[in-house]
Amino acid sequence: MSSVRRVLTSLLALKNPTYTGENRCTPCTLLNLAIAATTAAVIVVIAMAIEAPFALGTGVAVLVGAIAVIYFRGYLIPGTPSLTKRYFPARVLTLFDKAPARAEWVDGDPQSILLEIGVVVDDPLADDLALEPTFADEWRRSIDVHGADDVMVKQRLGWLADVDPTTLELEARPYSFVVRSDGVHLANWPSRAACVADAAAAMAFSECDPDWDRRPLSLRTDLLGVLRLFLERCPACDGSVALSQDVVESCCRTRNVVAATCLECDARLFEVDVDPDVLATE
Repeated sequence: MSSVRRVLTSLLALKNPTYTGENRCTPCTLLNLAIAATTAAVIVVIAMAIEAPFALGTGVAVLVGAIAVIYFRGYLIPGTPSLTKRYFPARVLTLFDKAPARAEWVDGDPQSILLEIGVVVDDPLADDLALEPTFADEWRRSIDVHGADDVMVKQRLGWLADVDPTTLELEARPYSFVVRSDGVHLANWPSRAACVADAAAAMAFSECDPDWDRRPLSLRTDLLGVLRLFLERCPACDGSVALSQDVVESCCRTRNVVAATCLECDARLFEVDVDPDVLATE
């Protein structure tokens, strides 16, 4: 038993949280599993061809060992993200949700709903869309009062997602802000500031939207997400927010995005994939 315990302790010490758990990349994992299975099969075939003893057992041992490495380290083959990026088509990576959805909806339903409700209006002076002033003031007040209070943020998020706020856990990561409920992943934002913005906007928005209770959660979060495009001040530090085009490197993919970022604290408030061909024509 002590030997087993030592082995498990050693394996756990090898675990790399950067590429495992919620950070595990599905396409990279599948590629590594395919390589492991192919390697094990080749070993079995060669061992059987030379009539080596325990040919099948050797292949199984190799496969089990490879799977253990993939589980605890994330990768079996060094440079896996480069291999995945090169040999997995973009449409395949998209199926595994390796990037946010494309920005087709920015000019679709959510924008139309925001205009219909009246929280977004045409600004003739700027020749652009803008937040309705009363709603913008209410949103800003809510951010100022509750933005720094995690308990209040949890209450707003619990109300938004219809879960017990006491079960929520907030975790800030280098490039994301994750919310769990009873240990189960619930949602993530590009930053804590983005999460605070949505939590603060939810109540004020629901009071303006007569259909709020009938809308699915996915549409509610889309509506709140689009609203973040109109933020001029950062919910975290009150710095200026600017829109920009950017190229983002993920584990195994390069993405062209339109992003809203605070110029003071660098908090990413909004990020959505865009077609580079569309950007080139604008």
